[in-house]
Amino acid sequence: MRSLLQRRKKGDILSRAERPNGKEGKEHEMSRIVVEKEKGNITRKAGSSILYFDFKYFGKRLEKSTGLPDNEENRKKARQSLTILIERLEIGTLSFAQAFPKASEKEKAYFSILENGSYSREPWDVYVGSYVDKWVEEIVANFESESKRHDYLQSINDWILPYFKDKTFYEMTSVELKRFIGQLRWRDTFHVGQALSGSRVRNIFIPLRKVWSDACSENHWQLKLANPFNELKPGDFPKKSKKIVRVFLIDEWLKLLEHMDSFYRPVAEIMIMTGMIGSEIAGLRKSDLRNGYIEIENKFVRRRQKGGALEIEKEELKNEVRTRRIPITARLAHLLHEVLQRTDSEYKYVFSMKDGSRFDPDNFREAAWETAFRKSKLDYVKPYATRHSFAGWGLTLRMDPSRLVYLMGHRTRKMIYETYGKYVEDIEKDARRILEYFGQDFIDINFKKSFHSFLVSESLCESGEVGDVSTCNNR
Repeated sequence: MRSLLQRRKKGDILSRAERPNGKEGKEHEMSRIVVEKEKGNITRKAGSSILYFDFKYFGKRLEKSTGLPDNEENRKKARQSLTILIERLEIGTLSFAQAFPKASEKEKAYFSILENGSYSREPWDVYVGSYVDKWVEEIVANFESESKRHDYLQSINDWILPYFKDKTFYEMTSVELKRFIGQLRWRDTFHVGQALSGSRVRNIFIPLRKVWSDACSENHWQLKLANPFNELKPGDFPKKSKKIVRVFLIDEWLKLLEHMDSFYRPVAEIMIMTGMIGSEIAGLRKSDLRNGYIEIENKFVRRRQKGGALEIEKEELKNEVRTRRIPITARLAHLLHEVLQRTDSEYKYVFSMKDGSRFDPDNFREAAWETAFRKSKLDYVKPYATRHSFAGWGLTLRMDPSRLVYLMGHRTRKMIYETYGKYVEDIEKDARRILEYFGQDFIDINFKKSFHSFLVSESLCESGEVGDVSTCNNR
């Protein structure tokens, strides 16, 4: 090993403890500057105001940003940093990954191997955004359940990435998680600015926990980081709001229809008279209207993804019970006839949007449903309330419970009674008018009328000469 004198004569960089003082110190400093210029420099790229380190490492010339704008004070800081960098390089203690944490993973891995060490990413080097992008591609994309995949992506794209994208896993502390919870707010028309419900926040945390767990497992961080999720208490989350089931009163419903776009009014009425949800309405094919029944065995779902929305047609419904047959009453037949007249015979589906495109539940909600609520001044509820109302109204009309369970697509009566039974008392006064609205054949268990025969028959209801609902129902 060379002596200190030999190293100084050779122009080697000495540590601060080895550097001489006085005149000899100044001579050493001059030699240090010469060596620094040979081994590295501070530069600025054309068109950029940022200073860069320009040096060679393992024979490869590198230009790495200092992050400092070019001025006299920053040049001094950059030169001091370069000196330390070169000193570590010379004595073999430089860790490229630690010195340049924002370098690409490929570059850090490359130099880590050359430094004779196995490459291990540290939690302060890994950004949540870059990890999640890779995680979604390799893990989420392979979920068997399309619904689970959609729920994960929605939470990730809508809530997790906008907040954590530019933070490292080292920064994902329990305090940061509490800040994240505190800023979660609704962004839609009717709830904008309001805090998300406890249930929704907990659902967002499902993929967030999984991201943390997989990142720690993949990078062996278990002994380096405390799990911030374990430090959260139930009180850190919003309280679970009691699920409120909204059932329309008949006056509320008729008032809403008065203010709804006439094109979409039959759609809303068919939803409340069948218990069908938006995706089932979108997927209803003309071929599903047969033998006097609506055969519900198909649906369309829209899934948001990068680059736009993806439409998926699914014949596998939520469960095998959701595949069901709903008798076409006289009132339903009238409404379906009105809808079917809008499209040509080659169009596959029953419902469409006003511009002729396929029916889209989200666009229906925005274009017709929400607008009708604004105009009517009624308290807003989602279109799903039509399904709740179908069940509540059915119980009010004393429909056979087993038949109602089947029409709703539930497995047992328990769901019907526990969810909707307590609302029957509030709407019992509407029973007569509800029956007029639906028609007597709605509760007639033996009803089985040919839809085709109704459509080809002539009636005042079809011609539009009579607008009263009860008259049409009693024909």
